[in-house]
Amino acid sequence: MWKRRSVLATGAALSIGTGLASAGAGASEADVDELPDPDRDPGPNEDWPSHRGGPGHARYVADGHEFDGGALEAAWSVEGAGADSVAVADGTVYASTDDGVVALDAADGTVVWKNADVDASDPSVAGESVFFTGDEIVALDRSDGSVRWESEFDPEAKIVWQTVAYGGVYVVVDGTLYALEADDGSVRWAKESVGSDNDEHEFVAAPAAANGVIYSVTGAGLIALEPETGAEVWQTGTINSQPDAVYATSEAVAYAADGSAEWPLCDAQTGEFVAVGYGFREIAFGEEIYVGGGSDHGYGGSSIRGNEYRWSLDVLYTYGQAVISGETVFAYLTRNGGPPNPEWRDYDENLVALNKYDGSVKWALSTDDVPVGTIRAISGETIYVDHDGDLVALREETDTDDQSDESDENDDTDGGNDEGDGSDEGDDQQDGEDDGDAGEDDSGDEDECPCPDDDPADDGTSGDGESVDDGDVGNGTTGDGDTGNETNTGNETNTGNETDSENNTDADNVPGFTTGGGLLGGALGLEWLRRKAGADESTDVNEPPE
Repeated sequence: MWKRRSVLATGAALSIGTGLASAGAGASEADVDELPDPDRDPGPNEDWPSHRGGPGHARYVADGHEFDGGALEAAWSVEGAGADSVAVADGTVYASTDDGVVALDAADGTVVWKNADVDASDPSVAGESVFFTGDEIVALDRSDGSVRWESEFDPEAKIVWQTVAYGGVYVVVDGTLYALEADDGSVRWAKESVGSDNDEHEFVAAPAAANGVIYSVTGAGLIALEPETGAEVWQTGTINSQPDAVYATSEAVAYAADGSAEWPLCDAQTGEFVAVGYGFREIAFGEEIYVGGGSDHGYGGSSIRGNEYRWSLDVLYTYGQAVISGETVFAYLTRNGGPPNPEWRDYDENLVALNKYDGSVKWALSTDDVPVGTIRAISGETIYVDHDGDLVALREETDTDDQSDESDENDDTDGGNDEGDGSDEGDDQQDGEDDGDAGEDDSGDEDECPCPDDDPADDGTSGDGESVDDGDVGNGTTGDGDTGNETNTGNETNTGNETDSENNTDADNVPGFTTGGGLLGGALGLEWLRRKAGADESTDVNEPPE
C-alpha cells in the first residue's frame, strides 16, 4: 500500500518582505562577442532545480538514472502537492498546494516547512532562496520558508513565470523583461521593447537561460541578452505567433507557435532556424533529439539536426509531457481526442519509458497497477508524478525497504511481509492466508504485459518501420523475462492491500499534525511517521535543510 501524507497548515503567520527596489546600474558591460558560450552554466548543479527542469525549461536531464520499471513503487505521497510543477535540490522538494507552498524531505515526504501565506507556483532554487511566481515574484528562505523579498508589480499585470539564473530572476511583466537581483529583488535592468524595422516590439514570452545568455521572444523574433546588463547578443527572425515561453539547451532554442503544435527550433548560438518540432502543449529536447506528440503527427522523436534519428509510436492523438533523461524518454501518455479507435488506446494512462534514439519501449506502467501520472520531476533515483492531484515519489524497491517493513513488529498491516517475524506469532494463520492471496495475484501478473501487441520492441522495428537493434530492445521491453520478474517483485507491495481498510484509515487520518507544537506533535504522530516511513529512529521534521 503506497503511503500518503496530508499537508496541513502550521499556523505560523509569515510577514511579507521588502518590496521591489529601484532600478540599479547592474554589472559592468560584458564582452558579448564571446556569447553564447555553452561552458557558462546557468544554475545549480542539480537534476531538477526549477520547474520544467533547469533554467532552460527543456525538461532534459543530461545524465539521468536508468530506472527499472518493474521495480518502481510509490515510496511516499503528499496530498494536493502534485497539481503544479516542482523543484528538487539538496534532498528537498519544493511544491505548491491549495493551502500554500511547502518544502518536503525528498527521502520520505515529511514536511520540512510550510508557508500558508504564499499563493504561488513554479518554484526555482538558487543559493539560499526558493522563488515562486504568483501575483508577484516571491523569494523564500530555503531553511524555514520565511519571505525574504517580494516584488511590487502592478496588481493587474500579467506574469507568466520566472527564470532564475546567473544571480538574477528574469520575468516578463506586461511586455517588459525585468532582471531582478536574486539577493534582494532590486531591479538589475529592464527592457520595455526591442527595435526592429523602425518599430518597437514588446516581449511576449517567459525567458529561458542557457549558454551564458537569457533567451526571450518579441514580435521581432528570438533575442539573446547578456544577463548582467541586458546588452543584446543577437536577435533574429520575425514570428507570426504569440508564444508564452521559451526553452533552451546548449544545442537549440524553441518556442511554441500560438495555437499550433509546431515548435520552431533554432540554433542556440546564432538563432538561425534549424527545424520544426511537433508537440501538443510542450516538447522536450536535449542536445540531439526532441520529443513531442499529441497531434496528427503522432507521438515521436526526431533529430534536432539532420535525419539520423526519427521514430514515432502508432498512438495518434495521444499526449504526454516528455522528459529526456539520459538515454531514455519518459512520458505519461493519455488520450487527446481523435477518432475512437481502440487500437490507439494501448498506452492510455501509462507511464512509458522509451529508447530516445529509436522509440522502442523499455517498459510501461499502468495507473491501475502503480500510482503513476504526469511527470513533475526526475531527480536522482526518483520520478515525481502527479497522481490525482497528489505528489507521488516513485522509486525502485530495495532490500532496505523490505527490512523496514519486517521491523514494524507492531504493524498489523504488514501482511505477507511479517513472514518470519516472531513477534507476530498470533497472526501466522492470517498471514498464511494473505500469502496465498498474494501468490495468486503474482501468478496473474505474470501473464499480463503493459506493452501492446504491436509494440516496436516485439517485432524489432521502430514505430516508423525502421529496424531496431535487437539487443537494445530486448534489454528494455516488458516482454523480457527478467523485466517480467522484476515487475512481480514490484508487486510485492500489493500485500499491503490485503488490509486496505486499515491502511486507508491511517492514510486519511494522519495523527499528530497540529498548529501548536510544530508540524508534527505528540508521540502518536512520531510513531505514525516511523511506521509509515519505515524509520528505525525518531526524526525531527522541523529541522531545516542544511
